[in-house]
Amino acid sequence: MNRKLKPWVSVLFLIYLALLIWIILFKLQFSISDLDALRSVNLIPFHYDNEVGAGFHIKEVLENLLIFIPMGIYLQMLLPESRFHVKLVIIAGSSLLLETAQYILAVGRSDITDLLTNTTGGLLGIALYGIMVRLLKNRARADKLFFILAVITSAAIVGLLALLLLAN
Repeated sequence: MNRKLKPWVSVLFLIYLALLIWIILFKLQFSISDLDALRSVNLIPFHYDNEVGAGFHIKEVLENLLIFIPMGIYLQMLLPESRFHVKLVIIAGSSLLLETAQYILAVGRSDITDLLTNTTGGLLGIALYGIMVRLLKNRARADKLFFILAVITSAAIVGLLALLLLAN
């Protein structure tokens, strides 16, 4: 990666991580007191017992996949020389850490399904990055493309969140 871009990609990655924590742990709430106190663990994949409308939750699965795709892309950009298994451990470890924090803080349901779908999303990000490198026939071009997309997306999300904060 271009040496000029790397610090900016690192900053964008930190913004992404902050948003990820806010979304997963704090459920987009501005006040901790607004969170539901919930502490449960589900160790059966894709099992939604004792819930209203129990069944397969495709929306939740897709959200978990989508929210972790950027992690895979960022890891490809920031750790290009690292082996695949190192990136896999970082992705799965991040998801496990967030699920454990949800349980400890009693701010959500710790779920093996989330761990599996989050990790799969990160792996999809790694694959998407690899596909773009092949299509563009150049890693530097892929880095620039993903950097531009990350800047636009981060600016839009941070701008929307600022509007929400001002409105509340």
